[in-house]
Amino acid sequence: MNRSAGNRNISLWLLLCALLWTQCALAELSATVDRREIAMGETLRLTLLGDAGEQPAEIDLTPLSRDWEILSRSSATNARFINGQNQVTRTLEMELAPLREGTLSIPSLTAGGRNTTPLSIRVNPEPVVAPGDALVLFEASIESDSVYVQAETILTVTLQQAINLDGGEISAFDIPDAVVENLERRSFQRWVGNRTWLVTELRYAVYPEKSGRLTIPAIGFSAREVQPGRSLLGARLGRRLRLTSEPIEMNVKSVPTTFPGEVWLPARDLTLEENWSIDPEALSVGDSTTRTLTLVGRGLQGSQLPPLSSVQGALNIPELRFYPDQEAIDQSELADGLQGRRVQSEALVARSGGAWVLPEIRIPWWNTDTDQLEFAVVPARRVAVAASQPLDSSLSPTATNGAIAMSTQNAPQWLWILSASGWLISLVMAVLLWLNRQPRQTTDPGATSGSASPETIRQSLVAARRAVEAQDPAALRSAILDWGALYSGSAVASLQKLASMTSPSLAAKLLRLDEALYGTGHLADAESGLIDALREEPALAQHREASAKLALYPS
Repeated sequence: MNRSAGNRNISLWLLLCALLWTQCALAELSATVDRREIAMGETLRLTLLGDAGEQPAEIDLTPLSRDWEILSRSSATNARFINGQNQVTRTLEMELAPLREGTLSIPSLTAGGRNTTPLSIRVNPEPVVAPGDALVLFEASIESDSVYVQAETILTVTLQQAINLDGGEISAFDIPDAVVENLERRSFQRWVGNRTWLVTELRYAVYPEKSGRLTIPAIGFSAREVQPGRSLLGARLGRRLRLTSEPIEMNVKSVPTTFPGEVWLPARDLTLEENWSIDPEALSVGDSTTRTLTLVGRGLQGSQLPPLSSVQGALNIPELRFYPDQEAIDQSELADGLQGRRVQSEALVARSGGAWVLPEIRIPWWNTDTDQLEFAVVPARRVAVAASQPLDSSLSPTATNGAIAMSTQNAPQWLWILSASGWLISLVMAVLLWLNRQPRQTTDPGATSGSASPETIRQSLVAARRAVEAQDPAALRSAILDWGALYSGSAVASLQKLASMTSPSLAAKLLRLDEALYGTGHLADAESGLIDALREEPALAQHREASAKLALYPS
């Protein structure tokens, strides 16, 4: 009893350690800034993000005082329920002002035994404001005045104000032969002399679609000055301001003649990753694994990333079947622009043993930072499928029979008697069991061999109909195999196996669908009338009774 209790205590202790280790592994503390280059008198925003119990608001910020002045701070807590688990993140945001010029460091900050990554910030001399007594400045600038066609460049519209403004509006603008994507707005303060300026930056990602000269038109801004004091109607509004930026000329370069790809991909960075749900070199006949390819382009929209060719289309391997899944395309914003992502999955089903090599995937792209050709590569992958293991045939039938004969000749007489008695008892028990079960077999001759209810069968038919409407062949095949498992009372590995159990009319439709799924028939023709045939299929017991009658009484 004591030993059992001790084992339980050890098990609980190990489980507690594992949970604590998992929480520690998931714990994270990070530091990010909204800008990596500023000027004296300007401010930047530092964000500390913690999870798994970290408390950014309790971090010792003393190391920041060497190079920075903390002007303001705010904290927030965000709770989310993901995959059955409650995830809590805590955020601390601070507005910092540099104390000197040069390359300053935001040092590593510590909380709960974890450290943030140090960040370096370039602080330039104090900017010179336009001469005169201008209190509002408005201008537009481009990241680069010479870019490749379809490459990303950042347009920044900057508003600087030393007075309060009301009803500020920026005029709508259109850039011919270019795609424009809005980016996040930035705001910070700047001190010049004895005056405080509020700086607002509106940023846009611009993708020229045509080579040659590109003109970004003048952009207008209008607002009303807010005067000191208040009236009975609210803020006192002064003169109306109208400002206009200068037009910007850009040179858009055409695609280099040395680029070998079919799809032009100018990017700051491009990566291609491969993941398998099951190791493709450890498969057995009937196994399935999913291959997921993820293409990520920094400086590209998600729509610019090309689709990756299906393995089924590139290689005709009858022993391997491939079922493409729906693609996922999205994009997110980074500090220097947009990042596009394309995810493509494909299920692989092994039908027989063997080994094959899937070819490498090689995507050419143009590095706009280095102005040279590069390749995103997934190396060739070996697929190995272990065949079904046959029975041990190391002994020949002649040797086996000889061994049995020799053993029976040497067996004592009492062993013969015991063996015969065992066979006799087994025979009597089998007869009694058969007689006992006879009345139960006549309860429901129309029942299926499985225990599936009509409701579960109806749900599988609904899933098959939805797959037809969504034009999803992989989901249709899976739903029909689920129906087949309920219909037969056991798992069904393929449509061909299911066809051998059903009526001739449904079997023909299942075989036609199997051919269409693998590119040897038209999928639309195979789907025609399939759901109705599944719904009208008689019970398995009735189908077997009809087959037996045809066999006993042929016409």
